[in-house]
Amino acid sequence: MYNKIVILTRKNFFYKEIGLNDTFSNRIYLTFFHFSFILIVLKEKENKKEINQDMFDFFMQQIEANMREIGYGDVTVNKNMKNLINLFYEILINCKKWYFSDSLQKDEFILKFFVKEPNQKINVEKIVDYFDKFAFFIKDIPLNLLSKGVFEFEYKT
Repeated sequence: MYNKIVILTRKNFFYKEIGLNDTFSNRIYLTFFHFSFILIVLKEKENKKEINQDMFDFFMQQIEANMREIGYGDVTVNKNMKNLINLFYEILINCKKWYFSDSLQKDEFILKFFVKEPNQKINVEKIVDYFDKFAFFIKDIPLNLLSKGVFEFEYKT
């Protein structure tokens, strides 16, 4: 599942059509958004905390390994991981609200994470539409396929 999500976050769509900067932090945010929607659906379909915890632990280990591969040292990795875990939970909480949020709330949520510079412009409507479609797509995947990461999501406008 981790690899499937990483492939989704590397699609040029996010960087060319939406206008996100292709940075490590934006890829992490995209990973967290995708993973949050998956965890929400997994919890709804199969209420086993240990499975979700194992997936969460694996995702965080992979992110930590990626940071080390980039060249971050132990102190930086430990500090960043603490911040990333808090960030993940913030995204997860907001993704739980996603299904009941209006478009303005979704726009504000997206802008909070993906716009860091005052003059930066992104196509908020398109990324909101992407995550709307992804969130509902994931709900329709059978549990056995979803938990194994066997799904193909193609965004269509």
